[in-house]
Parts: sequence; C-alpha cells; structure tokens
Amino acid sequence: MNRQNTEELSRAEDSKNRILLAAEQIFSHKGLDGARVDEIAAKAEINKRMIYHYFESKENLYVEVLRRNYNKIYNLTKEAIVPGAAPQENAERALRRYFYFLAQDEEFVRLVSWEALQQGRYGSKVLPELLYLLQEDLGQILREGIEQGVFRQDLDIRHTLLSIHALCHVYFNRHDMVQPMWPTDRMSEDMLESRLQHILDLVFHGILSPTKRADFSK
Repeated sequence: MNRQNTEELSRAEDSKNRILLAAEQIFSHKGLDGARVDEIAAKAEINKRMIYHYFESKENLYVEVLRRNYNKIYNLTKEAIVPGAAPQENAERALRRYFYFLAQDEEFVRLVSWEALQQGRYGSKVLPELLYLLQEDLGQILREGIEQGVFRQDLDIRHTLLSIHALCHVYFNRHDMVQPMWPTDRMSEDMLESRLQHILDLVFHGILSPTKRADFSK
C-alpha cells in the first residue's frame, strides 16, 4: 500500500470516528427518531453526504453507534479477567468495572434506555453477538467457579448476567425515581460504593455455593 492510499484510509477512519462520536452524543440525548442527520453532520464538522457514503442511512449509523457502545462492555470485561485468578475475584472485578463504567458513561446509559423504548428493534441486530462474547468470557469465569465448587452447581449463566445488568443499570437510568430515596447525592463517591457493595452482596449470596456463601458472610 502506497503512502497516498495510507493517508486516504487514515482520513476515512478519522471521518468515520468523528461521525460516530457526534452521532453517539445526539442519539443518546434525542433517540433515533429525534436525531437529524444534518445535526450530526454539523457536530462532526463533516459534509452530510459523507454520512450516507460511510453508513448509507441514519438507521445504519444508529446500529453502528450501538455496536460501538456495546463493545465497550465486552472490552472492559476482557480487561477485568486475570488468568489464573480465583473465579470469585474475576467475577467481582468484572462487576465492579461494569458498575463504574455505567457511573462514568451517561451516554451509554441513555442509549440503552432509548433502545429499550424502541423495544430493542435495532439493538437486536448487534446484541446477540455481544451476549455471545460476554457468555464466552464471563460465562467461562462462572463455569470455572462451578467446576471448583465456588459457585452453585445449578447456576444459570444467562439469568445471572441479566440480573447483574438489571441491578446495576436501574440505579443510573432511573434518576428521578432513585434520588428521592436518599438525602445525599446518589452519584457521590460514598453512595456509589455503598450501592456497589449492596449489589456484590446480593450477587454473591445468590451465586456462591453454600459453603463459600458461609465464608463470604463472615
């Protein structure tokens, strides 16, 4: 590949990245129906025709934004897994990273909420592949824990992943409902850690084997 082709590819990747970043911000605040291609182009400082050149339609762009965001979860899960570490340690590390990722990435939380309103119409195009990857990694942690007698023998991996997501996500996407329950800021450092410890307690009391659950309670 000559220098000119390399530069052209680099410019194309830069343009696509700018479009995706701009689209992520606008989709997260307005949803698919409320977002306009003109607005995305203006924010990305790029000609609107380039959006159609790279993504063909607003809907395809939205799907790519979802894929980009769902992959963030997969990547942070990969980073949390330490080969050779105890299954409980890896599971807690992954859950902790996921919780604080949600705390720090409001746009991701908003996108997931908008997609829920769409009844998963577009997320269903990319979510199965992500769930497969998550089950390969987190599922492997859980399977190792079952084999080692750390986790319950009858543990259902899919239910466990869904429960973890629900326990974490609702704290961030239901601000108006959650905040009145506490007199202090729900996003303060102390409140976040308190919420996480509560989730960890619920999760591990649910998935640990009876013997390990007794040790965890001490």
